[in-house]
Amino acid sequence: MAKNKDRQMLNKCIKDAATVFQNAKYEHPLDEDIISKLRKLCDKIDDDSDDFYIFRFRQDIIDPLWKELIEKAIKCLRYCDEREPFKEAEEKGDRKVPKAYGIDELKGYYDKYIEFERLLYGSNRYYRDHVIHVFRTWLSGTMLMVKNDGAYLKKLTINEKGSEVMLSNEEKLSMWTIIALTHDLGYPLQKAKNIIDTTRSMVSTFIANPNISMDLSFHGVQNYMNDFIVRLMSSKMIKYKTMKVEDEEGEKEIQLYAARMQPKYYFKFQKSLENNSHGILSTLIIYKLLTYFLESDYSINEDYIFYPEDQRQFYIRREILRAIASHTCNDIYQLYMTSFSFLLRICDDTQEWGRKNISELYVSQSQEYVLKDIDLYIEDKKNSYKCTIAEEFTVSEKQDVITLVNRLRDQSLDYVTIFRDGQDTGIRNFSFIRKLAIKCGEIQVDLELKILKDSASELTGKIEYTSDESTKKAFGLDFFQKINVDFHKGVHFYDREKNGCGEMKMNKNGNITELKNYPDWLNGEFAIYLSK
Repeated sequence: MAKNKDRQMLNKCIKDAATVFQNAKYEHPLDEDIISKLRKLCDKIDDDSDDFYIFRFRQDIIDPLWKELIEKAIKCLRYCDEREPFKEAEEKGDRKVPKAYGIDELKGYYDKYIEFERLLYGSNRYYRDHVIHVFRTWLSGTMLMVKNDGAYLKKLTINEKGSEVMLSNEEKLSMWTIIALTHDLGYPLQKAKNIIDTTRSMVSTFIANPNISMDLSFHGVQNYMNDFIVRLMSSKMIKYKTMKVEDEEGEKEIQLYAARMQPKYYFKFQKSLENNSHGILSTLIIYKLLTYFLESDYSINEDYIFYPEDQRQFYIRREILRAIASHTCNDIYQLYMTSFSFLLRICDDTQEWGRKNISELYVSQSQEYVLKDIDLYIEDKKNSYKCTIAEEFTVSEKQDVITLVNRLRDQSLDYVTIFRDGQDTGIRNFSFIRKLAIKCGEIQVDLELKILKDSASELTGKIEYTSDESTKKAFGLDFFQKINVDFHKGVHFYDREKNGCGEMKMNKNGNITELKNYPDWLNGEFAIYLSK
């Protein structure tokens, strides 16, 4: 089996795509043309290549592929749109084919985005590449779609209460392609403020109160356009009335729809825009540059009616925009494991930890990261779904262990927020588990975040180490004090039989009590309460 994760994912997509998409006779993001290009990239990556070998092919293969994938996605969505003329033209033998208008303008922005990343690399030592990242995000989600004969793909849908939106596999793949490859386009605009702040700090050393500003606010017609986009992605369809129509088969009755705005989505997305979050900035970019979005039908006027295909196409466009905007908006909570928004969150997050920042790209790495698995388990009979993510780090320093524990804890708080209880969360039917193993010499720290549908969330851990007294001390009070723990609730410790054997907690004098009976806890477990 290949050790290189990129090669693994590429092989999986290449192998399984033919089975899942074998009936499609039109262009889509995993057609024969794309598969041949993925195979070319896969052949260039050896089994023993490190995880950053793929950066060598960014300019020659991945950059052109980024544009082609989005272009194929738009062509596929247009071909499947019953209001467009392409299926009918094909039946008549005409040579009409869909085009992706605006793709050159989007690619122009993308090229400037790449160029601007060089400035961002210099502005922040921890700035991470977003070009390879979005490609890997797409690859990761696509692999989850095609594995197990497309079991997850069949369930992936637009989850709208009271509505059923029928989508072909190719449409789902095309929606995912646009979502994954454009979800970070607004990132430079969000981070550019760091450059201005640094410049202001430098100039202030020789000019008092320098007048340097970074104003990303919008005014006039731009603000109106942005508000329109936010309203569209914050709306849903309701059944309006029925109408009788005549066709070749005779008279039939069809359902008509009207659009209604959902205020809770509107204010959450407005807040996200106010904060210049790059997710919602990305939606503004693709909406304004791609004609596919500019041709969206939307109005909440009472007399503006939507026919069934109008309703379906509205939801396709809305879901793309909403998934992108939601990935940086924790105010939006996740109800479904089978949503595009959920898929983006987990693929985006699991590609985060294995990414080098600019200071690491040209030096040997002291950490080794392995994404072991993402398992999306579906049990239809019990209507029970479970997402399990397993990851592994190998590090050389105790400080690296502390950093990773803190990162998982902080990320756990985000997951607790987006999987929180709220309106309609009684219909949530999935559990979420994230496992992280950290190896440091003879020590191993196993962490597990559990957000179960029927019980409280918890982050538990297990530290295995030798009985050496210096090791015990190293992972005692000093270790846990460097983790972002709420010591009012404390850290609770359990022995092998899961019985409580002590705690580290702040007493009434403001001191933290230290675990005394280390022998009982040796090779035992601990629990960190998740609170901000």
